Amino acid sequence: MPLQDAPSQQPSKSGARLGLMLGAGAVLFWSFGSSLVYMGTRRMGIWRFVMLASLTSGAVQLVARYAYERNLRTAFCLPWRLWAIPMLCFVLYGLAWPWALAIATPSQVFGVNLINYLWPVLTVVFSVWWVPGVRLTTRTVLALTLALAGLLLANFENVRRVWLADATRASADLTHYLPYALAFVAAVTWALYSTILVRWRSWAKVFVTSPLGFLCIGLFAWLAIQFSTGATTPLTPTNAMFAIIYGIGPLAIGYLLWEIALPKAPIQTLSLFAAATPVLSTVWLCLFMRKAPTELIGAALLVSGGVVLSVKK
Repeated sequence: MPLQDAPSQQPSKSGARLGLMLGAGAVLFWSFGSSLVYMGTRRMGIWRFVMLASLTSGAVQLVARYAYERNLRTAFCLPWRLWAIPMLCFVLYGLAWPWALAIATPSQVFGVNLINYLWPVLTVVFSVWWVPGVRLTTRTVLALTLALAGLLLANFENVRRVWLADATRASADLTHYLPYALAFVAAVTWALYSTILVRWRSWAKVFVTSPLGFLCIGLFAWLAIQFSTGATTPLTPTNAMFAIIYGIGPLAIGYLLWEIALPKAPIQTLSLFAAATPVLSTVWLCLFMRKAPTELIGAALLVSGGVVLSVKK
């Protein structure tokens, strides 16, 4: 099969409405994700958390897929193009994002969380290059500017401390940057995943990559555990609860809803919906950590970028 996709098919009005409803549901489930990951990885370790959550999610999605279609072929027999780009991006995102939250300090976690939510803006930026009918506009440039301003505002104190540090702390500074770098990798890979699925929706809409993707993430997390030399935290029912809730809610339900929504609704409007996630996610983080939501200023700028980006004349 050639690399170029078939001509893009515009979704019907009824299909678009359904896609928007599914996308809104995905955003609601995702908004709890950061809090569950941040708390859960501290209770049971990052890779045990990721393994349990991912395997739970993959199993739940496969059961749901079979109950709905009585067929798992579209989940396992994926074309090579889906393996080459979307699946790779999916797995990288599933490893980078929880890793970023797990190693972030309490002062970093809000900024790291917001960096991940660059992906709605990046999705439309990438779609300018790869999705037929999407063009670079003044709105797109302004949206990206507002999003970057929001990230700078949310991370201002952390960035200032790094730049004022003396030369003897160079190695510590590299460690300081790692959560932000991983969050940016997560944002880019998820934006690529979403963009490519939209570009290929004329034929890729019959397949689902998330069940097998989560099983792959769980396998890589298991391998990380085998090579880990650190002390392990006892797996208690309370600790496991965080991973299972994360696996069923934000992962199993949220990702499946989003993947189904992508071929049905306009990518720019879905990005508008997704732009609400940083605000909701920051609210839940503030509640979990009992911290005043000052970082909502940065989150609001991110949402403003999504609004400017997505609203049409």
